[in-house]
Amino acid sequence: MRSSLSCEFCRNGRAHKRARRATEEAPQVSYEHDVDSQRLLVSAPQSRGPATPSHSSCGIDFREGRDDIDRHLQHFPKKVVFTALEAFWRKFPELRVIHPSSFVQTLGPGCPRESKALLATVLAMTKTQNPDSDSLRTQVLYPSERYASYACDVLAACILQSPDVKVIQALLILTLFEWGTRDFHKAWMHCGIAIRMMQLLHSSRVAPFPLEIPNRGDRNVVSAAIETRTFWACFVMDCMVSSGTYNPRVLPKQEMIKLNVARPPTSTEFAFGSPMPLSTDQADAASVAGGSNTSVYLDLDQSFGIMADGFDIYSDVMAFVFNDGRKAPGMCLPENCPWVRTSPVACWRRSLEEWRSKQHYRLHYPNNSVAAHATLGYGESFVYLNLLYYQSIMMLQREYFPFLPTLDMTPQGPIDPPLLEADAPPGWWDESARELFEAAGHVASILQEASECGVAVMTPFAGFCAFSSCYINLYGFRFPRITCGYAPKSEEKMNSSIDYLKKFREVWDLGDGWLKTIQNGSLMYQRATSDSHRYRGRSRLDFSVLHQSVHEFRVVDRSAQHLEEINNAEKSSIGTADGDVSAERQQVSMSGLTQTLIDPSGGIDDQGLWPNWWSMLEDVDTSEIFTLN
Repeated sequence: MRSSLSCEFCRNGRAHKRARRATEEAPQVSYEHDVDSQRLLVSAPQSRGPATPSHSSCGIDFREGRDDIDRHLQHFPKKVVFTALEAFWRKFPELRVIHPSSFVQTLGPGCPRESKALLATVLAMTKTQNPDSDSLRTQVLYPSERYASYACDVLAACILQSPDVKVIQALLILTLFEWGTRDFHKAWMHCGIAIRMMQLLHSSRVAPFPLEIPNRGDRNVVSAAIETRTFWACFVMDCMVSSGTYNPRVLPKQEMIKLNVARPPTSTEFAFGSPMPLSTDQADAASVAGGSNTSVYLDLDQSFGIMADGFDIYSDVMAFVFNDGRKAPGMCLPENCPWVRTSPVACWRRSLEEWRSKQHYRLHYPNNSVAAHATLGYGESFVYLNLLYYQSIMMLQREYFPFLPTLDMTPQGPIDPPLLEADAPPGWWDESARELFEAAGHVASILQEASECGVAVMTPFAGFCAFSSCYINLYGFRFPRITCGYAPKSEEKMNSSIDYLKKFREVWDLGDGWLKTIQNGSLMYQRATSDSHRYRGRSRLDFSVLHQSVHEFRVVDRSAQHLEEINNAEKSSIGTADGDVSAERQQVSMSGLTQTLIDPSGGIDDQGLWPNWWSMLEDVDTSEIFTLN
């Protein structure tokens, strides 16, 4: 970020440049290639909902109306604020950080700019969900991106001031909004700024000799609970934003322990304050002391803390997958095979089960329904906890299944190099198939049930879970033998997830990219099953871009590259077939070469084929992260 302001001429020049670039890029939304292949599974017109994505959502489109927004927020009815906060609290479980009564007290005539920025981010997010409250529907609301633009402008002037918990909360909410609208670089930067501000605020409270004079005057049990939960929200958002990138987390669990951050307050403690909270390591020790037969997490009053622990495991799993998974150096050695108790995968799987076992049995789906928890007001929290569990299972198990199996193939582990250097115990692969396809089915079912009983969860994380479930059910539908009979309704579950994603893309732009990836994956699988000879010897190396897209939470539309890979694979198969005819004439002398052509992936490291996070930032003007006035 630049520390100085440019002259008027430079600012105008950049504005014209951005406008010209947006105009030039606009026609690229609808690419022209292989039109017939795009009609296979999903009709995907460019659909936009209330959260219309914008490459410049923070600062240039609505600058002239900032004063209007400011007056609008300053005189916003308090009873409607409470309604908006209640809707926000339900729909975004990962960001339940705003204390309603404390926050509303800061609003009204003469309210500070930090409060108005926070209210703007709440309204931006709430508006995306098409709230069903009469008071919100009758209230005149601006478009979501206009609230986000206002908040971004205000926060630009706050980030270098003394840390304020409302600024941190607004940055976290803005992070989630920008991720949903595919402003990934801004989301990543805003999340990092929020974390650094929270660390500074926490340090001013607990350090024996703080670097800055702490402001301890208004510290009480409620404000302490607000700050602690906000710190853990930073942790959760760091896990979420970092999952699926090559960047390590800024705030790992060990750092939270080192900083002596108290455990996340329960909903009751958050509402009324907690005089003596346990530190993180004390809470973990109490968990171990309780034993496996004790339910540490007794009910959904502790759902935020349960979710934070779940995201910690999920983030580690995603880091493994995105750093080459089983293809990483040493991961195919006998001691690192997934069935070995001390292997990394087995350790993550065990951590996941330990996390699950600490929860009350009534928090486990499918033994307990979404509707039952929805009647208690905890439907979205129940959905999130189970999505974390089943999504982590899907990511771990899918890594060891062939990306492109044959129709008659049953579960047997990887078939493309590098291969595992030990044999699995009898029945292990069948059990792996059961876990994979049952998890995919449960994710589809829980999201469908949530929609049917009025607690639909439309967040970026939930959308990614739906996308992952849809792709695995597509895989099971096209290759039924590899499911071992554990996905009898794979087509039904796949279609259910597609219906969810079609609604999702009306809220967040992320949905378009995921639907196109499913569409192109279906095209590949349809062609591979209808003419298996043409795809003989193909592996995930031949479809490296599509394979990358299947795992992407930070989704990028690479449809043109997907189709190019599919077409190239089929062209190569024709060449290989011609080569086979020649090989029959020279069978003795050319047999080794023919085998090489059939298996082109051996020994090739495809790390370089995976796009790096920072390649997305080549054309980013970092001065746009905050547009300074």
